[in-house]
Amino acid sequence: MKKLLACVAGAAALAVGVMTPASAADDPQIMLLHGIPGATVDVAVDGSVVIPGFEPGDMQDLTSFAGQTLKNVEVRAAGTTDVVIGPIAELAVPASGNVTVVAHLDADGKPALTPFVNDISATDAGQGRLTVRHAAAAPAVDIVLGDARPFTNLANGQEGSADLPAGAISGAKIAPTGADPIADVPSVELKAGSNLIVYAVGSLADDTF
Repeated sequence: MKKLLACVAGAAALAVGVMTPASAADDPQIMLLHGIPGATVDVAVDGSVVIPGFEPGDMQDLTSFAGQTLKNVEVRAAGTTDVVIGPIAELAVPASGNVTVVAHLDADGKPALTPFVNDISATDAGQGRLTVRHAAAAPAVDIVLGDARPFTNLANGQEGSADLPAGAISGAKIAPTGADPIADVPSVELKAGSNLIVYAVGSLADDTF
């Protein structure tokens, strides 16, 4: 497993930088991202553990399973048979595309699996793509940047994206839709030709947002 998330203490979001050339658009890339704070898990398929010790913030490559249907998928508390997510009778792994499947909390605080399709289409010269994904046990949110709200009313399991000039993005905040900000977003560097994906994870009620 490769740790791809930059986690900032006290921050409201996790950031993953993904840079994929447009020429690779036909090659499948299927990733599994662990976005449930404080829960190390094992992932089992048909009774056998295939991903042991999967820690929050880790990403696992599932591309070798592209096009397959996995049977009896369970996400278990690490080292036990206690099922956290599932059992899922059948989990179809996409055969193509660039997809991140996120293990996260739904709006009610229950563990869930949500697939997101990553936009790897080309950007204009000098621009990058910023994608914000809501994967937290929290109400719908706005992303606040200065006096603007470039992303509004994002509910759990939803995303917003925009192509922006490359460079530093700092001072962003997360706010319940239409309300005052409640948390800061870490400063990020948007690179030209990349899709920078920011996830809101955790639980507002449990102070892990």
